[in-house]
Amino acid sequence: MVRYLLQFQYLGTHFRGVPRVPPVERAAGYSGVEDALSDAFSCLDYKLAEPPNIHVSSRTDSGVHALCNTAHADLIYGENQEQLDPDAIVHAINRNITQMGRSDIRLMNCRPVPPTFNSRHQALGRTYLYRVVSGCYHSRLPIAEFDRSWGVMERLDIEAMQEAAKHFLGTHDFTTFRNKSPDTWTKDPIKTMKAVEVRRASCFLKEHDPFCRDLEVLELIFKSRSFLYRQVRRMTGLLVAIGRGKLEPKEVCTLLAARKITAFPKNAQVAPAHGLYLCNIEYNEKGEL
Repeated sequence: MVRYLLQFQYLGTHFRGVPRVPPVERAAGYSGVEDALSDAFSCLDYKLAEPPNIHVSSRTDSGVHALCNTAHADLIYGENQEQLDPDAIVHAINRNITQMGRSDIRLMNCRPVPPTFNSRHQALGRTYLYRVVSGCYHSRLPIAEFDRSWGVMERLDIEAMQEAAKHFLGTHDFTTFRNKSPDTWTKDPIKTMKAVEVRRASCFLKEHDPFCRDLEVLELIFKSRSFLYRQVRRMTGLLVAIGRGKLEPKEVCTLLAARKITAFPKNAQVAPAHGLYLCNIEYNEKGEL
């Protein structure tokens, strides 16, 4: 048995999140990221004694994208079968993904790791990016941005958003920013935010797309070891509400201190999934990417 660390990208638009979906949903044409990866690895069945178990480190929600998610997978080679070269695995998996008719997921890297390595539990940090396009209704976003960012009609006050972002830094109880679903309430709400940034960016293909010229793009960066379910989308929704002038930057401190799910403002929505990207997962030196 050889354990591998996998790095992969995907567009989450047509995925039902990361976990495998029930058989009835698969029969209807739906799939999770783990379903797609398992299907892709089926091209190695002739080499393996049994199908590999793939354990994804970060379970992004339905519609969320990933520039770099990771997983560990155990490949148990059959008798008299030679261990595959990692580059050969990447090539074979991506070729099979193409043959499956998918263009929304790619395996980018694969390398052997110690058999005790765990891609989820040994992660030291995760970085998320949220893209907001201001000055445009979502339905009017250019094709390169549609379902890749959140379009808001108002011009946002970036300075107010930057001021508010600073209040999130450090260790806080993020109960106010956790999901309302009770099945997520067992997670520890104490999180340490290593970075929360709001900065100007540009549209995809800005230099060539005439419909991007009057749009303003903001990138919101969030970095922590771990996050509560939908925490980033709630933090983003609050920052956008502040950029719209509906709330003051100092209210971030009040909401953190409240430590109540019901304290989340009604005039701040949870940001939609399609603007969110998992950018990076950090490991220690032995598992460093």
